[in-house]
Amino acid sequence: MIDRHRGPTPQVEAPMPECWRIVGVSGDRSCPELETFIHCRNCPVLAEAARTFFDRGAPAGYLEDWAAILEEPATAVEAGTTSVLVFRLDTEWFALAAPVLVEVTTVRPLHRIPHRTGGGLAGIVNIRGQLQLCVSLHALLGLAGGPGAAAGDAAAARMLVVERAGDRGIERWVLGADEVAGVHRLARTAVRPVPSTVSQAQARCSAALFDWQDRTIGLLDEARLFDGLRGMVSA
Repeated sequence: MIDRHRGPTPQVEAPMPECWRIVGVSGDRSCPELETFIHCRNCPVLAEAARTFFDRGAPAGYLEDWAAILEEPATAVEAGTTSVLVFRLDTEWFALAAPVLVEVTTVRPLHRIPHRTGGGLAGIVNIRGQLQLCVSLHALLGLAGGPGAAAGDAAAARMLVVERAGDRGIERWVLGADEVAGVHRLARTAVRPVPSTVSQAQARCSAALFDWQDRTIGLLDEARLFDGLRGMVSA
């Protein structure tokens, strides 16, 4: 709003407050300085406004509040915690260690493999432009349902892309889940051994159990899980 050669314009004695919002690029673009600076971010008026903003004094009590926060003792974080993805298959709830999880995505169309699809192998699915094998975790654990046939609310169904590096190289599979509850922190002290009284599905590939929101969750053993998936495909 200031002509550097002629001084302030007759209409405006000094830059109006937040002129960039009124006559600048965020306004009606009538500011004559735009011919020189092209954009308000290049104008010294905006630069001066930014300097004034950051040089202003702290609000009353601001420094005292931050001093009290910084003086508080650090909250102890329990050692031995890990992140797990909690999800549902049919009526059973399971968890899988987050490091083997590549992504959770919406259900994609399944393409059957002639003379091979059936049992545990559900087909192939397109994940970000790559065709991946989709295997039924329901079938592996002896549960009803599977990819493309979610139990309950079909809108809640998801596909899990899991990956693990082993002696055979990197294995990647797509699994169907009827519902995903999200990633949660799990303390080592919260898990307990799998008793003989649990359901067959939870005992089949679970390494431990833990309680979450009044539910018993089976923590899947990665090695047994990937061995089981590989076995279903190669059978």
